[in-house]
Amino acid sequence: MIAWLPRSIRRRTLVLVLFFLTSISLLISLISFKEAGHEIEEMFDARLAQHARILQALTLGIEEIDLTSEKRKALERVFEQALVVEASGGHKYESKIAYQVWQEQQLLFRSNSAPLGPISSKLSGFGKHKDNKYDWRTFALPYYHKGKATSENLSHPPDLLVLVAEREDVRGEMADKVVLQNLLPDLIGLPVLAALLWWSVGWGLRPLNQLANLISKRAPTHLEPIQLEPLPTELAPVQEALNRLLCEIESMISREQRLIADAAHELRTPLAVLKIHAQNAQQAPEANDRNIALEQLTLGVDRSTRIVAQLLTLARLDPQVQSNSLQSVNLALESRQLLASLMPLAWEKELDISLDVDEALDWNTSLEAGCLEILLQNLVSNAVKFSPAGTDIEVKWLQDAHAFKLLVRDHGKGVSDAIKKRLTERFFRNGNEGGAGLGLAIVKRILERHQGDITLSDTPGGGLSIELLFPKNKDTSPS
Repeated sequence: MIAWLPRSIRRRTLVLVLFFLTSISLLISLISFKEAGHEIEEMFDARLAQHARILQALTLGIEEIDLTSEKRKALERVFEQALVVEASGGHKYESKIAYQVWQEQQLLFRSNSAPLGPISSKLSGFGKHKDNKYDWRTFALPYYHKGKATSENLSHPPDLLVLVAEREDVRGEMADKVVLQNLLPDLIGLPVLAALLWWSVGWGLRPLNQLANLISKRAPTHLEPIQLEPLPTELAPVQEALNRLLCEIESMISREQRLIADAAHELRTPLAVLKIHAQNAQQAPEANDRNIALEQLTLGVDRSTRIVAQLLTLARLDPQVQSNSLQSVNLALESRQLLASLMPLAWEKELDISLDVDEALDWNTSLEAGCLEILLQNLVSNAVKFSPAGTDIEVKWLQDAHAFKLLVRDHGKGVSDAIKKRLTERFFRNGNEGGAGLGLAIVKRILERHQGDITLSDTPGGGLSIELLFPKNKDTSPS
């Protein structure tokens, strides 16, 4: 931002417009002044040359008339008196133009504004002359009786020489008047233009003030989209961005309220149970009963901890929460390591977990950090929970030209089609097994963030099969 500009858009626009307008006007006026001065000089020079030729023609005409010496002198006196500027009549600039007619270095006649001596040292053409008072622009028009002047006789005084001069200050005064007449409308018009611009900019920015008023009058809970009518084209992106922000804020508040409601809903019962177990431990008359109550209390704390962890995971994996924390993952290698860490869960129920993956294929891709671990933990722990002892859990990776596929199969009792449609809902539990009903909801959220999909089907021979699909697009960030 330019430091000397005001912060107000209205004032800034006015200052910039007037600055550029004034600068361009001054530049145009300067060019006009030079052009006008040049044209005035040309016009005055042409007038000097014209006056000189008229005087020469009149003088030569007098010489051609066959007059006696006395009549010729009388006619020259009359001609000279006609060039005298009287106090009354005529024009004030006549005294600022001087004429001299010389014949063989003898002054025949002159205007009363001309000195007695020559007003130009040049014998031909334009020149400049300076006396005690003024600077003059001169023009000398020679005449040779023997015909056209040549380079040889130009160095000799002409038979007849007409000198015409004009004061330089007259020319400057005329140029100043021309420039003043050009600048005067600008000097008068700029304040008027500034006032009109001030009003115009204010009128043009009125929709911005209206938008500001709409925003300032909004209550914190009023998050409906802003609708400014009529909406100027320049403010359309601003209104769209504001409405998008309001929508995101409303979604964020809704997510926070939903998380609080979910936490209150899910923790109400466990906390009540924990209180009962604590009371039982306090009131137990025997140590064995107290230990049993404390064990149940510990299990309840563990279950509450899992519920809180899954609620936080669910909030972090909300599809509307953006994340760019992608990392390169080798699906085969990571799956093998994660399944190894989950084997104690399976051994506890006498289950076997198998991994089927073609090591010859490329399993490198990009996923959000920690997502693969969350997926396998939720899918395998659910399979372990619902699988009878002595069965196995199959984990299989497949891929084609467009996607990676993860298949997790158990051989439990399976679920009906109606239940399958609800398994990915939040807090939906099938049966009396412990849990918050968030595992498959978290899995679904992860897939939504990676533009993936989940399919639930029956395992041949009984059980549930869950297939996850990840598009092969390593440059796409979770959304």
